[in-house]
Amino acid sequence: MWAWVVFGAFALHNLEEALAAPAYFERMAGRLTVPWPSPAAFQAATAAVTLAGLVLTVLAVRFDRPGLVTVIAVVMLVNVLVPHVPLALYSGGYAPGLVTAVLLNLPADLFWLTRFRRSGPVGAER
Repeated sequence: MWAWVVFGAFALHNLEEALAAPAYFERMAGRLTVPWPSPAAFQAATAAVTLAGLVLTVLAVRFDRPGLVTVIAVVMLVNVLVPHVPLALYSGGYAPGLVTAVLLNLPADLFWLTRFRRSGPVGAER
């Protein structure tokens, strides 16, 4: 069950990013020196990453491989700190994905990492 909580937070985060990115890219045009993809390309990449996360989660649950979910949790924890929080501060308070990164991913991923750090069974109710 907890593997699906991590994936759910991940998927909702990616949805927030995909929906908010086009307006954000337009608002930040000229302020960011990093080359940004087109909104459609960003949304396609976000969908592909979400699908990859789904595959990892299914494999983790089906074959009792919690390390696969741990990969998602670690990547998303780093993702909270870089780029979401600094980008939100730089851009005046919001960057796509900030809300779910802080309110969903941070607690879900910290919970996963503290509860399953010893690679216990994926669905275990410890």
